[in-house]
Amino acid sequence: MLANSSALVGADRPTAGPVSLAQGVYGARGNLELLACDADDGLWVFWFNADLDSDPLETPDVPPGSWSAGLHFAAGHRYVDALIVQSTLGPDHLEVLALDADGVLQSWYWSPGPGFQRRETDAATHVVRFAAVHAVGVLRLTVEGAEGDAHHLVSTAAGYPERSWAPTATGAPLADEASARALIEAAGAASVGIAPGTARTAASTRDGGTTELTWRDDAGRIRHLGVPTRA
Repeated sequence: MLANSSALVGADRPTAGPVSLAQGVYGARGNLELLACDADDGLWVFWFNADLDSDPLETPDVPPGSWSAGLHFAAGHRYVDALIVQSTLGPDHLEVLALDADGVLQSWYWSPGPGFQRRETDAATHVVRFAAVHAVGVLRLTVEGAEGDAHHLVSTAAGYPERSWAPTATGAPLADEASARALIEAAGAASVGIAPGTARTAASTRDGGTTELTWRDDAGRIRHLGVPTRA
């Protein structure tokens, strides 16, 4: 696959750092949700219309096979990393964990109508790196501090949409940038450059199974490329 087949996401938006991508449930085939930190203030969310031209057209503002222009939220904080996942609760809400420049891991959720809302209880403090997995309304975290110390937290669906966090024995694996970089290179997309620390992978059901690759190129722009998942 050629490097120029990768798509630019939010090319005119001032974003920085790695991005997070998850498959949503909206549309006929499940859109893609991409979350990025603004370079100075707040967060950006972009979504990809994964439908085909032959599917019922529900979102004429974003044609099938295209990325949205982006929605800015969470103004008032500078963020260094953030993660988005599709929730089974709500129904079909989105979960966001956003690490601000002070090391506070904020907990957010999206619901129809109000949009993105920050919860009163943060997930953790004194964080420099984190990862999360979601299953049936339960979020499991791994958070790493400045000294390299890692611990795990869990939040069940009790009390949703609010969340509380408790220590647990297992969490989520931290990002494997080396493997993501290797997949980008194998897809022939590395000629545009891969900014250190930004290569990420996610899985989707698009086209019978797709590995969604995201990274920043040498110009600092967000790139997205979907490659078929190999059996």
